[in-house]
Amino acid sequence: MISIVIRNKNEAKALENILSVITTQYADDYSEILIVDNYSTDNSVEIALKYNCTVLNIKDFTYGRAINVGIEAAKTKYVLLLSAHAIPVGKSFFKNTLEALADTENVAGIRYINSFENYKRAAKNNFTVFKPLENGLMAACALINKEVWEQFKFNEELDAIEDKEWSERVFNNGFQLLDLNETYFYFIKRSAKANISRYKNETVSEYFLAKKTFPGIMAILGSFFKKVIFTNTGNYFKLLHHDILILKAKFEIRKKLKKKVSN
Repeated sequence: MISIVIRNKNEAKALENILSVITTQYADDYSEILIVDNYSTDNSVEIALKYNCTVLNIKDFTYGRAINVGIEAAKTKYVLLLSAHAIPVGKSFFKNTLEALADTENVAGIRYINSFENYKRAAKNNFTVFKPLENGLMAACALINKEVWEQFKFNEELDAIEDKEWSERVFNNGFQLLDLNETYFYFIKRSAKANISRYKNETVSEYFLAKKTFPGIMAILGSFFKKVIFTNTGNYFKLLHHDILILKAKFEIRKKLKKKVSN
């Protein structure tokens, strides 16, 4: 069986959505659901308890620390990490996960297909991950082997891409990472401010882990002005052309409907 760990803070609506699906569609496929909650002030905890989840409170939140807390408390060998905004799809999601693990040895974790590009890459590589820092696990929906995790805990200091860092670390120590031909809905909607914050955290972590040099001031300014002057202007005229075509189509629709009515 599989334990499910969901990280949460003030995501009551999303949590209700995912728990209502999991507890009805997959009731026989998991052994427990653990909610790692960062002291939510909405009714997230009440919702979790309503669905018989175990609630684990965490202070000084980082993504890595939340994952470690959840896996530490899990009772099974395999732990499915989920975001409150990620819902597994398909009746065989859990069954096929366990079958994939039964057929393969030395597996640290599983990444699930989440885009067509991901699918093409996975199929080309026989559903095995070879570039973990680039294509490793996505903690929004990923399976972790707890026995491997006991040797390699998630980095609790990183602000982002803790899943990719862990993937690279276990891969470099001889463990396999699988892509699985199963998927999930990821329905998060972030504000512009949240997206910028995520971009900053992920970029800092990415450059730090890859030991890459971030572009200099002149390169940053050059990229900015190129986008403002050329890219944005080009996009404006593309949108304008599209709107003109829509306007033309509306006049044609009006003309055709008027003709049908008159007939």
